[in-house]
Amino acid sequence: MEYLIYSPIEMEKQDFIAFWAQKHFYSLEYLYEENIGQTLNRERVIKLFTWKNGGNIATKKIRSIEDNYLPSLIEIPVLNNIENGRIYLESLGGGVIWNIFWLHCLKPQLFPIFDQHTYRAYKFITESRIAETAELKDNEKIELYLKNYIHFFSQLGSNENRKVDKALFMYGRFLKNWDLINRI
Repeated sequence: MEYLIYSPIEMEKQDFIAFWAQKHFYSLEYLYEENIGQTLNRERVIKLFTWKNGGNIATKKIRSIEDNYLPSLIEIPVLNNIENGRIYLESLGGGVIWNIFWLHCLKPQLFPIFDQHTYRAYKFITESRIAETAELKDNEKIELYLKNYIHFFSQLGSNENRKVDKALFMYGRFLKNWDLINRI
């Protein structure tokens, strides 16, 4: 039997991304891979939100998708820069994290995925502390995302966005568990 103790080691950002991205496994990943970057329709949007939701979506959430995001498919907004994203976010009625995910669905190269895990990774990398999105008000989440997170994300590797998403997601999940262990 092998007993291990984990300790942090410093590495270059590309090695960090490669290490954490290869730890990523998600049984619904195909829903994302098959639908992101494709011409969006109702079916693809539902599949992308099913992926984001972690599985089946409750009827109430389906209605929210239909009310808040599907109408945009009639005339997809121009999202060429962060300011366009800010204006569009202000027009949406859904929850902040889903609204940001919707931005990602519409323009994945400009708007990275943002959630509790990627936020936790971001805060630990930039401030050496574990923080949770629950600590932020909705407007603070939007401002942090638009003013800081997008820039941070772009510094990690602009041509491998999905790999960076996976790495930050996995690192953030690891930090959540690591923080719990360190509190014992």
